[in-house]
Amino acid sequence: MISSESSEAIIIAQDVHKWYDNNFHVLQGVSLTVKKQEVVVIMGPSGSGKSTFIRTFNALEPYQKGSIEIDGIKLSDDLKNIEAIRREVGMVFQQFNLFPHLRVLENVTLAPIWVRHWTKKQAQKVAMELLEKIGISEQAYKYPGQLSGGQQQRVAIARALAMQPKIMLFDEPTSALDPEMVREVLETMRTLANSGMTMVCVSHEVGFAREVADRMVFMDNGTIVEQAPPEEFFLNPKQERTCQFLSQIL
Repeated sequence: MISSESSEAIIIAQDVHKWYDNNFHVLQGVSLTVKKQEVVVIMGPSGSGKSTFIRTFNALEPYQKGSIEIDGIKLSDDLKNIEAIRREVGMVFQQFNLFPHLRVLENVTLAPIWVRHWTKKQAQKVAMELLEKIGISEQAYKYPGQLSGGQQQRVAIARALAMQPKIMLFDEPTSALDPEMVREVLETMRTLANSGMTMVCVSHEVGFAREVADRMVFMDNGTIVEQAPPEEFFLNPKQERTCQFLSQIL
């Protein structure tokens, strides 16, 4: 959660536009500033542009107009800038995207060894500490296919954290999970939020959002319709479209 000492912006997106095939205007001038250690949860109906928006933060989705700055680095077509940003931004997707032929420990250590040039011993030490922290260290030498969906998603979180990022992005990380597996993933995310990690999460998990978010953002039709602290957002939304959406999920 955000602290009084951490008021400095780490993500600055200004007037971001994106078109698909030159005719579908998926992001229509979206602006958002996220402070260090802030937890922002983005909600919105399917097709509102929320996942596309957060994927622009690490250049997984290009944008055609506007500007994005991540921890002082301007996101552009410059590959060095993109690589620098990706070293500082971890991302967890709906699907786990683990390498099925590698054991859990190998999945977690791969990027630190190749990208940060850590020794295997150093990478394994950090990986085991992370797996211990999220409660699955006993799974370190299993293959992803031997784990439950919830365990695989926690491995995906550990893999992102192994790069020691400054920012974590979550794109509906529980949507592909069976209901009984959602809790363990959300618990891992709560622990991460409480540790002071800057997080931007696309999620419809209301309980999680109420508990850990510093700010709620509601998107629809490629724009930000409303943003507010969770208490105000859920109990006293200002926009009619927000009210309509919340009436469907609460």
